[in-house]
Amino acid sequence: MTLSAPWHFKYFAVAVALGAGLAPHSARACEKGRTPACAVVLKMKPRQKVIVAQGVVSGAKPDYYFRFVANARQKLTITTHGGGLKTGPGIPLTFPNGSGDAVDEGVPYTLPQSGAYIVLLHANTMSDGPFGRFTMKLAIR
Repeated sequence: MTLSAPWHFKYFAVAVALGAGLAPHSARACEKGRTPACAVVLKMKPRQKVIVAQGVVSGAKPDYYFRFVANARQKLTITTHGGGLKTGPGIPLTFPNGSGDAVDEGVPYTLPQSGAYIVLLHANTMSDGPFGRFTMKLAIR
């Protein structure tokens, strides 16, 4: 005599076994800094005006995203060092409403809205490198 589970228990067991090690695509952990949704969050302490952050770019992973919150009419200044970044003709900045602009490195930029902004730093893939670690200084006054 063979004992057998009802059919619906078999399908449930197979579904659990198949999904045990695999999270749905939307629930997978993202790689920090590699997409706007997984941007590295920059938080300034009260009265802090400058934050320094680091990242890494390469030919295979040329984009690196940062997120910060600021108020309308504050002045943003971004400077970078290393990593073979492309900063001209401007560093892409996405506004809280989804529109955007390009910010010139080292030049104060008046923020038009209050809310969360996304900064995209991109490797200069038109050059032979060098790629690698970079430092970004973000000042908000």
